[in-house]
Amino acid sequence: MEFEVLEINESRLVIKVLDADPSVMYPVIEQLIEDDRIQDANYSVEHQELDDPVLTVNAVKGEEPEEILQDIARSLKGRFKELYEELFEEE
Repeated sequence: MEFEVLEINESRLVIKVLDADPSVMYPVIEQLIEDDRIQDANYSVEHQELDDPVLTVNAVKGEEPEEILQDIARSLKGRFKELYEELFEEE
C-alpha cells in the first residue's frame, strides 16, 4: 500500500490510501476509534471501483495525528508479528 497525504495540520491528517488492503486498514481504523487521543476518524471511499479510500484523522487538541497513526501502526505490527510467530514458527 502507498499513501498520499492530502491534508495535514496540527490536529488533522487526511490520507489517500492507494491499493488499500482492508485486512490491514480495518484494524487501523478500529484502533484509531478506540484511542483517547483521537476526536474522530473516518475511512471512506466515494466509488468502490473508481476511487481510492481516504483516511481522515482528527486528533484531540494538543495531540499530533501523524504520531498517533505511527503509534498504532507500530502496535499492530507487533501484534501481527506475535500472531505469525504463534501460528507458523516452531517452538
